[in-house]
This record gives sequence, structure tokens and C-alpha cells, in this order.
Amino acid sequence: MILRDEVLRARHIEGDPDLARAIRTLSPDQPIVLRIEGQPMRFRKVPDRATGQPTDAIGPDEADAAAWRELQTRRGATITVEPEAPRTDPYLLSLSATLTEWNSPEDAAAYDGL
Repeated sequence: MILRDEVLRARHIEGDPDLARAIRTLSPDQPIVLRIEGQPMRFRKVPDRATGQPTDAIGPDEADAAAWRELQTRRGATITVEPEAPRTDPYLLSLSATLTEWNSPEDAAAYDGL
């Protein structure tokens, strides 16, 4: 994708319609982790500044904002944008069948990234 803006817009994603669709369908507070130039970064939807309505744009979380700003120096260049592959720990995978009380969206949100 060509880095064109201070946010990442779904319509600028080239060659991966599934990723563009995933960005468009994000809820306002739902994070998405993308691998930008090989570096994982967490993004969230950015509302329209004038109306506050959802857009097809996502911006980095505060923890990744500095790395994203550094990429802005390359505006106009082609960068790689890929969805972050989920990490599966075989030990935890085997335990997940026995610890079903922890398999809730709330727990996933609370412990995501730890």
C-alpha cells in the first residue's frame, strides 16, 4: 500500500480485500493488530472530525503512535500492511478446552496483548 495519510484507510489497502473489509467492519472501540513493515501495531477506528461518524480510517493506539509518526516521514512510499497472525501456544490451546469459563469476549479484551 502507498502511505498517503496520517491514518490508514481501508480504501487504500491493495491486494487484500479481506483486510480492507475487516477494517471497514470494525466497531468503534475494537482494536485490530496489523503488521506494518514487519512491526506489529494496534489500530482503532478514527471518527470523522466534523461529524463524529465512523469512517473507513484507523489510527494507531497511543503505544504505537511514535512508530506510526516515524513512518509518516516516508509518505508516498509503498509500505507492507498485513494482518497480524494470531499466536497459538500449543499448551494454552490444550488448556482452553478445560477452562471454558475464561473464553469470553470480555476476558479476551482484558488480556489481549499480555
